[in-house]
Amino acid sequence: MEKRDYYKIMFLVAGIENIVAGLPLWFLGLSGPEAFALFGMPAPPSLFFFHAAMWFIVVFGIGYLLVGRDIGKNHGIVVLGVLSKTVFGIDAVAVVALAEAVPILLVFGIWDLLFAVLFAEFLLWTRKQPKA
Repeated sequence: MEKRDYYKIMFLVAGIENIVAGLPLWFLGLSGPEAFALFGMPAPPSLFFFHAAMWFIVVFGIGYLLVGRDIGKNHGIVVLGVLSKTVFGIDAVAVVALAEAVPILLVFGIWDLLFAVLFAEFLLWTRKQPKA
């Protein structure tokens, strides 16, 4: 498999993963504050920021799908993806270490950290490609 095809598939997977994660969590948040108990977390006083964050995740997913369609464009989305996935991964580790969330959250945090590394590797690879 050529590197270009690999990256197209990687962004397709990342886009679908974000959409598949964000939408159900948004709907779960609609069911009420008790849904946060699944993650061992208390519900915030207002769910506005939670719902907004889930939509940001979905929008990032759409952005990754756009990058996958043409990996020569939209690298700004990838840079933001590296930052957001790294921050989420670090935050997941922190809240579990502080016993503010259940350890299963680490699976999501490590998954995002893996994608952050893969996205960073993609950005380094694109720098080495000859300009058309």
